[in-house]
Amino acid sequence: MAIRYSRFFRRAIAGLSLFLFSAGATLAQEAWDANYYNPAGDPDVLLLPIPCGGKIALKKVVTITEDPSSPVGPLSDQRIVIGRDAGRTRGYIEENHHEYISGTLMDDETHERYYLIGAYEVTQGQYDAVMKGPDACPRRMSRKLNLPVTNVSWYDAIDFTRKLNIWLYSNPSSMMATLSQIGAANGFARLPSEVEWEFAARGGSAVPAAVRNEPVFFNEGTIDDYAWYNGAMSSSGKAKPVGKKKPNPLGLYDVYGNAAEIVQDSFRMTRSDRLHGAIGGFVVRGGSFLDSPDLITSARRDENPFFDAQVGGEFKRRSMGFRIAVSTSSIPRDVSEVPRLETAFEETQRQVDGPLDEQPLQQMQAVADQVQNAELQTKIRDLQSQLQDEFARRNELKARNVRVMLSNGGLQAMEVFLSARAIKKFKAAYKQAKLTNTHPEFYAPRIEAEYNHYTLISNAYYETVDTLADYAAPEIRTQSGVVKQALSQRNDTDMIRFVEALETSIDKFRNARNQHSVLHFLDEIPTPSID
Repeated sequence: MAIRYSRFFRRAIAGLSLFLFSAGATLAQEAWDANYYNPAGDPDVLLLPIPCGGKIALKKVVTITEDPSSPVGPLSDQRIVIGRDAGRTRGYIEENHHEYISGTLMDDETHERYYLIGAYEVTQGQYDAVMKGPDACPRRMSRKLNLPVTNVSWYDAIDFTRKLNIWLYSNPSSMMATLSQIGAANGFARLPSEVEWEFAARGGSAVPAAVRNEPVFFNEGTIDDYAWYNGAMSSSGKAKPVGKKKPNPLGLYDVYGNAAEIVQDSFRMTRSDRLHGAIGGFVVRGGSFLDSPDLITSARRDENPFFDAQVGGEFKRRSMGFRIAVSTSSIPRDVSEVPRLETAFEETQRQVDGPLDEQPLQQMQAVADQVQNAELQTKIRDLQSQLQDEFARRNELKARNVRVMLSNGGLQAMEVFLSARAIKKFKAAYKQAKLTNTHPEFYAPRIEAEYNHYTLISNAYYETVDTLADYAAPEIRTQSGVVKQALSQRNDTDMIRFVEALETSIDKFRNARNQHSVLHFLDEIPTPSID
């Protein structure tokens, strides 16, 4: 599925294209052919310049849409599932669990938070340009230089991002000033985190959560269409040029197979509900050209040691490479933004409606301050801490439940609309058949069955509206905005229309609790009459 970019982001891409033309002239280095940094010819990429006239293609990964009117806005993030139902064999490595994701970059037009990630694995040519250039640039590009760089250690990958950042910041024509246009002021290249890698590999916001949680990101074709794996008809145990297979829904290439990809995080085992507390080696993701296809999934992760006695130093493997991410600091350098963060944090601790200084935990604190008994004071504060965690969990669960109900309500509204339309068409066909005496009895049972279905789904829709009307209007607006933005990322305009119809139903229901106000989007409300 194509990713929807805002006009703001497209203008940034266009501006960077102009920048790259002038930067190439400034550096007096021959620009690379696009086949060596964007072999698939994707027009919706940001092109990060590197030494020697090269570039790295980056894709936008939207995580959430921040509501600028919400006090929680700056601390908004998305709860996602990573891993899989691995069972006994690899459960301690890949068992699914919940994580949270956001992005440090912000689209000023859509208020989307996002990060950038390499559309392709870093190639040998790009690696040489950064690690050896600009004084020892490759003399000429070749197919070999378009293979993913492999046989590198975690430290080599980190050093690549360090040297690239040094070059970007020391070069007066560097791209970082231009990246500030898209919220990446003081931005930097780095390795993606595990959560960022898996979220992007699964398709990110370009696919619904239910699809994102499947073992593989594709539902058409086979893994041969998307990955180089170890097989006589595939890689035959060798790395292949990047970008030759089909991309994932976000437009990322080779996330399955080819080079296994090093990420930023240290390895932690998985329990049935969370990550284990022990910190181990580094993580590689996605499988490689040495793996059989049945071992390659979105959840595939492996641990490697930072150092290994057998290799006598930093651990490297001929099947191991990486791709980069670009982001900036989480906490804004602008001190005027700090009060928003403080307010957002307080809002996440809200326990009941009303002023923050009148919340139960704040009242407990006031009581604890007046208690003279140190042991009792400690017990009260321990209880405060437990309640604070529980209130934060409850608030997150409440927001998620509202989003689920809004999504389900939008689907119910669509089904009500389609069912009412079907009844209308059946009745029109019945009247015509009755006039021409061409088997009118054919339609009666169909009208009855469709009306029963309509009654069932419209009653369920009414109950959904009734339930959602109990939530405060600002809460509905906030969570509806999140739902609609997620649908917009998938270009699902029909569902957006019905979620908006649901919002109107809720507003009308608050004023008039009747069927007509709830079903305002129907031209006429069906009746059981056959005529």
